[in-house]
Amino acid sequence: MQEELDSEMLRLKEEFGGLVDNDTLRRLVESRGVYMSEKKISEFGDKEEVSATVKVTRIFDTKIFNKRTGGEGKVRNIGVEDDSGNCRITLWDEDVNLVETMGIEVGDELKLTSCYVKQTDYGTDVSKGRVGTIEKL
Repeated sequence: MQEELDSEMLRLKEEFGGLVDNDTLRRLVESRGVYMSEKKISEFGDKEEVSATVKVTRIFDTKIFNKRTGGEGKVRNIGVEDDSGNCRITLWDEDVNLVETMGIEVGDELKLTSCYVKQTDYGTDVSKGRVGTIEKL
């Protein structure tokens, strides 16, 4: 998979005459159906996009908070693991309802695609970000 991604990124880089940065090229390739290879949780790096298959271990309640910019926000975490470790999926605002709309339960497997990793004081957090997807398997 990674070779296919790299090859397509190189082709597009040549097509655009080197005017497009690698992050944008990767997003273009992924939007066309060529996805990054899956990683294990222990391989997640700070501030990177990842794809992985994980198992739900815990579903937390939704919390409401006051945003710095004004108004209320919502946040909800889902504890997940694979055979290499564990982390949290953090759902923000309208995404907090994915648990109910997708029928996610403890023990379910989820496919994360192009999700954003952030290392925090609480450990590794993964969120959908702008381009990511979460799918129940």
